Order: sequence, then C-alpha cells, then structure tokens
Amino acid sequence: MKLGFVGVNMLKEEQVAELLSRCEIVTGQRLEQIRGNLSSSEARSAAIWELVVIDASTRIGLVEYEPHSDGSPDIRVTLPSGNMIWIEIAFLYPRFWKEERQSFEISQWLRQEADKRGLDGFKISCRFNGAASRSGFIRKLPQLHQRNEFLKSSIVKVFFNQIVASQAERASFTHPEYTLEVIYTPQSTGGGGGGLVQEAPKDYKEHALYRIVKDKARQHDVPGVRLLCIGTDQSNALSATVAPGGVNASEALYHAYKQTTSIGGVITVSIESRVQGFTGINRDARAKIYYNDRAKALPAEADKVALSKLNFNLWKYHHPLNQYDTPPSGLYRKLGGRLSVSMSNNGGKLTIPTTVLLEILAGRTTLSELYDLSAEPLLSGDYRIKSCSFQEGNPEGGDSPTVTLDFDFDFDAVFNRVKRPKLTGSEEE
Repeated sequence: MKLGFVGVNMLKEEQVAELLSRCEIVTGQRLEQIRGNLSSSEARSAAIWELVVIDASTRIGLVEYEPHSDGSPDIRVTLPSGNMIWIEIAFLYPRFWKEERQSFEISQWLRQEADKRGLDGFKISCRFNGAASRSGFIRKLPQLHQRNEFLKSSIVKVFFNQIVASQAERASFTHPEYTLEVIYTPQSTGGGGGGLVQEAPKDYKEHALYRIVKDKARQHDVPGVRLLCIGTDQSNALSATVAPGGVNASEALYHAYKQTTSIGGVITVSIESRVQGFTGINRDARAKIYYNDRAKALPAEADKVALSKLNFNLWKYHHPLNQYDTPPSGLYRKLGGRLSVSMSNNGGKLTIPTTVLLEILAGRTTLSELYDLSAEPLLSGDYRIKSCSFQEGNPEGGDSPTVTLDFDFDFDAVFNRVKRPKLTGSEEE
C-alpha cells in the first residue's frame, strides 16, 4: 500500500459520529455543547475525549449527563453497588502549543526559502532552545505574521548566501534575538530538528495536573464521591519519565491532594504510540487511578473494583489533532483500510474500503495512487465483475465498511486470442 491512512485526529469522523450517537442514546439527550465543540478546532479533541469517557462509563454503570441544571460535574454514574459517583472530564493540551506551532512553521519557512533558491530544504534543520523557568524552557520565536521580516533579515540572508556559494560546506547560525539555531548539513537527507522540552516543570505548582485539580476543586460543590478523569494524546504532563529535577504526575497530585478534600481521586489517561509486533505503530490508552486519602468522600472497595474496569481502549485511536486546524476533507478525515486481493484459477476477489471507493468515483484519487498495483492482474482487462457484496465496518476498531468485487475470467472476449490464466494463491496489498 502506497498511502497509509495516517489520520490527523484522535478519532476519525465516522467514529466520532457513531460515538456521539451512542452517547446521546444512553444519556437520553442531545449533547448540544459537545456538538458545538466538535466543530471548533480548539475544542475538538476535548469534546471527543468527553465522549470517550461517557462511553467507557456506560460499560460499568448507568450514566447521567449534567443532571443538575444549576451546575454539576459532567457525569453521574450509578455503579452496580447502587452507589453514585461524580466524574468531571478534562483534556490536557500541550501548555505551549502555540510555540510548538511557531516552531513547525519556522521550519517550513526555511525549507520553502531553500526550495525557492534551488537548494534541498531537507538539509536544513532547526534547534529550538529556551530560557529556563519554573514551568520549563520558554521559547522566544517570531510570530506567524513576521514570516517575510524573518526571512529578509540579514542573518538569514547571509546563511543562504553562504550555502549557495558552497553547498558542500556545513553552515549554521544562532539567532541573536530568538531562541533558535539553524543548521545546514550537506549529508542530511531528512531534515529533522528538535529542541528543549517546553513543558518540563521543576515546581509542582506549574505542573498541569496540580493546576487542573486546584481549578476543578473549586468548580462544583456536590455531595458524594467526586473524581476527575484527565486524558491527553499530546501533553507530556502524564508521562512516567521526566527530566532530572522535574516533577512527575504522582508528585503533582500529592501536593494537590494536600490542599483539597473535595476531590476523591484522579484518573489519568495517556494515549500513546507503541510499536506492536507486525502490526506497526498503534496508539492505545494507558490509565492510572490516584485516590486522595484525605478526601471527605472516597469510593467503597467494591466501587473501586468497578472503576478499575474502565476501558479507554474501546476505540482505535489515530494521530493527535492540533488546536488550529480542521482535518481536511476526504480520506484523511475518514476511516481507511487495506486493499485485499485473492486469486484463483478462474478469477478472484477484490475488497476495497467504501471510503476509498467513494474518493475514486468522485475523481479525487485513483486506485494506483493509493495502492501498489504493479502485479495486479484483475484490472488488466481480461476479467469481468461477476457480482459484488457489502460488508459492515467496525467504527470502534477503526475499520471502514468494504465492498467485495467477485471477478471471473472474461471467456466471452472473442476479438483477441487469450489463454485461460493459471493463477493460484492469494495476495494482500
């Protein structure tokens, strides 16, 4: 397959539509605020995460969404024991996402300028440094509207002139105003770059978990057990590893719990990429529950067992979604899949995701652009379609519906002398 359907969202659009429908059915109401947030680039991932938590909670109990009209935590769950708990849902974006966007755009500016000058932009890399602070390393970078000003500055002009004069020589500069180092490496083929981690707090008061627990503790005053469910697919605040001298998640919660008795515990969920055998890179959720022993209300032991069964891996996750773009229409927003081909002496079968088929019929792409068909005989013109069938997809598993075409060798072709093919085995692209 030439194109892996790499998404730009936590879940694809069909998955979110199905998830929203399920959540509205189980809660018995139209989730207007969530629907509105799904159409906003800045709130979309948080809205999807809220649906994921609602859906996971329905598997362990009866869920009510915002049952108090005058304000309450997001959901109230009645567990098998009959006890009720409140769950407030939160999503962590990277604290310095705007600076991350600036970093990405600056790298693009420099590569585009290199291409404009007839140079290989992928031989240019950037290192983003920063001033040390209690929250991490703070980058100082040009604003997005300063593109032309930055590229026309004398230090950038000298850098490119130096490369043009001698493309075989390494060149670099450290910007006097910004926390940026730019390097041209003649032997490089893939660009790259990096920098100091921005969100690396050395003070627990600057940690995202500490700040969000303190904020949520003041937000609602309801009787009973209150939990927070905090997820992320982007922030490193929930990472198990921290820089030397940094504050990890458990330390941040320890200090937060010392100052509140209203929060009974925090469920943290980090959605991360993992290499899994022959399936390549998958994304799955890793959850932990931290109870607050000082809380005025804690779950009973039976309820803790029920909460431990919360499963946040019911849906197949895709790549994180940034806060400033809407996923482009077409395949990148939709569920994709593999092209499956099996051959026999008399014909064969071709199974194609319906999302791909629709894009081909619309003329926005072709089969050969998406899949490697160099050895594909079914499309040679010697076969005809005998029948077709439709297979339902699996939104949770990230599988698109598919259409299977059954092919027969075209024995009615009389204008050319053709031989009956002798093909066996199966092939999958």
